[in-house]
Amino acid sequence: MKLRFNQLSQTRPLADLPADLTGHAVTLDLSHTDATQRAAATDLARELLDRGAARIVISGNAA
Repeated sequence: MKLRFNQLSQTRPLADLPADLTGHAVTLDLSHTDATQRAAATDLARELLDRGAARIVISGNAA
């Protein structure tokens, strides 16, 4: 499951994800994020773990 989290996103990152992510590996694509969005990505990663994600992979280059 790949989740793009960047300044070009028009929707909230968790809006389309199921509440239960047990056993899923989630990739966060942080391409083109600014400092504020990178800070928010930390909270997003915590939320994914709270939903049961087994692994979170960070990809992309911060702008």
